[in-house]
Amino acid sequence: MAAPGPGVKASLTALDFAALLRESLWELEGMRLQKAWGLGEAVVARFREPLAGDRVLVLSPKLGVFETRYELPRGEPPPQLADALRWLRGARLACVRQLNLDRVAALELERGGRRVELVVEWVREGNVLVVEGGVVRAALRQREMRDRRVAAGEPYEPPPPRGLDPLSIGPCDAPPPGDPKRTAAAHLSRLVNAPGELVAEALHRCGVDPNSPSSQLDRALAWRALLELKRMYLKVLGGELEPCLLAGEGGPSAAYPIRLEHLGSALEPAGSFSEAVDRVLARLLLPGREERGAALEAERLAAEYAARAEALRRAAAALMADLAGFDALLGEFRELRRSARWDLVEGELKARHPEVVAADPARNRVRVLAGGVEVELDAALTAARNASRLFEEAKELERRAERAAEAAARLKPAERERPALKPRRERRWFESFHHFVSSEGFLVIGGRDASQNEAIVRKYMRPDDVFLHADVHGGPAVVVKAEGREPGEATLLEAAQLAAAYSRAWELGMAAVDVYWVRGEQVSKRPPSGEYLPRGAFMVYGRRNYLSKVKLELAVGVRVVDGGYELEAGPPSAIAKSCDAFVVLEPGRVPREEAARKVAEVLTGALRAKGLRVRIPPHEVLPLLPRGGFHLGRGQAFKQGPEGLQRAPPQGPAG
Repeated sequence: MAAPGPGVKASLTALDFAALLRESLWELEGMRLQKAWGLGEAVVARFREPLAGDRVLVLSPKLGVFETRYELPRGEPPPQLADALRWLRGARLACVRQLNLDRVAALELERGGRRVELVVEWVREGNVLVVEGGVVRAALRQREMRDRRVAAGEPYEPPPPRGLDPLSIGPCDAPPPGDPKRTAAAHLSRLVNAPGELVAEALHRCGVDPNSPSSQLDRALAWRALLELKRMYLKVLGGELEPCLLAGEGGPSAAYPIRLEHLGSALEPAGSFSEAVDRVLARLLLPGREERGAALEAERLAAEYAARAEALRRAAAALMADLAGFDALLGEFRELRRSARWDLVEGELKARHPEVVAADPARNRVRVLAGGVEVELDAALTAARNASRLFEEAKELERRAERAAEAAARLKPAERERPALKPRRERRWFESFHHFVSSEGFLVIGGRDASQNEAIVRKYMRPDDVFLHADVHGGPAVVVKAEGREPGEATLLEAAQLAAAYSRAWELGMAAVDVYWVRGEQVSKRPPSGEYLPRGAFMVYGRRNYLSKVKLELAVGVRVVDGGYELEAGPPSAIAKSCDAFVVLEPGRVPREEAARKVAEVLTGALRAKGLRVRIPPHEVLPLLPRGGFHLGRGQAFKQGPEGLQRAPPQGPAG
């Protein structure tokens, strides 16, 4: 039985979301919204609970609502929703629910005694709304539609369902046979509000080919299929999931909450439905999704045209193989049309010829099964002329398939231009600071601003750690985490380079600066009597140890991790050891943004030379650079080993 082409499924169905809700989305209830950002029209929301960690939801008016485990690009939220999302930061997620078992999700959030809902609709053109007290407060799209009005200040009404509820349908709702030009699956899908793949599966389980003509689907068979559809719904709603993925050329192309038998061996089991959905849909959020979506639609049309063309050729060949028999059939139809009542013609013709599906004396047409394919014959023509006409229709469909395939190839973005989809991992405590691991294996951290300097000294520095600071006003508090060991000269010099690079000396264009170091026990937040220490400032007591004329230079490196990449900045000697490729920077005249772009280009080229087809965006490099101008010095691509390009293993904190 024919299976849908790969890549066709590009959004969640209503039953998919119901499955996600029962499997894992309910676990987010009670967590707090920490941050929300934009990704095109979608909103990406990060929820946090101290003991559970972070969970990230995608709220997309095109794809639906699902949890992602990948790092996604960050942009500004849609301006229509920005104020509401800003106000909702810190709100508690009280409830996640589905409206009318449809493609509509509502996230109920509580803050300051108020209850606000984020409603996501991925029907029609899609929408994201902020609703409070049943009234729309903000919406991605405000529209006047035939069946409802969506506008700020108006009562919120969910979109009306497009068909009958599959759980409440009865025997009287079973449809009669339909248009022979429409498939059985399409015929039932027009009746019931259910995903097409489940309708096809229900028919398959009843022994009906979903692609067979709907004219062959009588009421009894249709009711059996609707009952099977209801059973599948109840199975999913009861939490009995069998998550699986449909294999495609470039990875999984669809995820299903239960095993669909009509797809056969193309399905493979998945660990969880949430992970399966994420693997399929998260990549559609990356830049170029619209082009890929259009390409998938063009591929679908190409496959559809090609399949119909092949079927018409098969029917035409069957006609040519039995010209005498089909000519006799057409002759008898013409005679009955002249001599008998027209309402009796079809029954009489079917009694004589079982291959007849339908007869239309008014149009002088007969529908027959030829070679297992239902086709319409013109009784004014001979069987040979009808076969010739079918061959011509097949040729035209093949030309359309070829044009659609060419369009799909044009619309597909170049693989090398696609950003990498990196699995999201839990952030380690030191990753919010400037940080690196020294060539001797010590973790070194530095503050990005006065607040971080304060946190490092108050919370993370121990008495036996080493504290460093450039001997200029304005610079990071840098700490070497000793962890019971004694840092060597190499570590002290590398930590001093970090302190120098992110100090004001870089912005002033200096080539070198003195840096001092002391033990953690010598640093205090307690000022002398009668004095005041501002935020980020400290008192250093006792002897200071100076490293003179520490050179200002900084390396920005990249390393390959789990098919993606990580960026890191620090002294060249440490970055050379922990990264696969790096660029060394010194104070100069190249503006900061331009330097970030050039570094991103160099590191992207190094990754592509390794065979990793990704593009590092400049905005990921920019936070790693100090303020001021730059000169791009030496760089190094992937390290050469006896077997060609190799990567040095990433270093981790010692101890």
